[in-house]
Amino acid sequence: MLVKEYCKKSNTFFGIDCQKLLYSAKSKFQKIKVYSSKIFGNVLMLDNCFMITEKCSDQYHDECLRLIDLKNNKIKILIIGGGDFGLVKKISEEKKFDKIDIVEIDNKLIIACKKYFKNNFKFNKSITNKISLYIDDGYEWVKKRNKLKYDVIIIDCTDPNLIAKKLYSNIFYKNINNILKKNGIFIQQSGSPILDYKEIITPTIKKLKNNNFKKIIISTFYMPIYPLGLWSFIKSKKP
Repeated sequence: MLVKEYCKKSNTFFGIDCQKLLYSAKSKFQKIKVYSSKIFGNVLMLDNCFMITEKCSDQYHDECLRLIDLKNNKIKILIIGGGDFGLVKKISEEKKFDKIDIVEIDNKLIIACKKYFKNNFKFNKSITNKISLYIDDGYEWVKKRNKLKYDVIIIDCTDPNLIAKKLYSNIFYKNINNILKKNGIFIQQSGSPILDYKEIITPTIKKLKNNNFKKIIISTFYMPIYPLGLWSFIKSKKP
């Protein structure tokens, strides 16, 4: 069966030939589906949009890691979102770090991914001891943790929908600034540079500048399973 994602902004479809629907549920926050496919392995969809696959879609995580260009081997990392643990797994394989905190709002998503994307959750004991998971609203969590300090903060969330839009707000960036170390790196998923430049990228850059972030860059990369195949991160630093 051909499983398709429709992008209203571009009036285009992208489809993956799948064999079986493995999981379907609706959490408090979103619709979660997992399919099996021959080429991509298991495929995760949230609200009918492709998110990750087991194979052939490492571009997102690879680009995010490329942007973490700190030489310190004892970095502390905060990830807001990322409940599929794909980014955590990639960091654990390629970066040296002291601590990773993950704040994911949807526990149902984590449970599904633990079952159908098992490799993302396989760590040796020394790595496991460095990882802490919090089931919480990332916006509220950051607001209450102003005594913590991180070298890297990554927002691995969906585009600004009803739930995620506050993760693109002035107040959120102010609170992020409070818990980011001097010269710390802030990375945010910023949608399609073709479709979302005016609605997501330009407003985000403006808000970051308003909150004293510097060295702001847009990093684009190919992501075949996302609309039109090109995606972006915004990277900035706290001076």
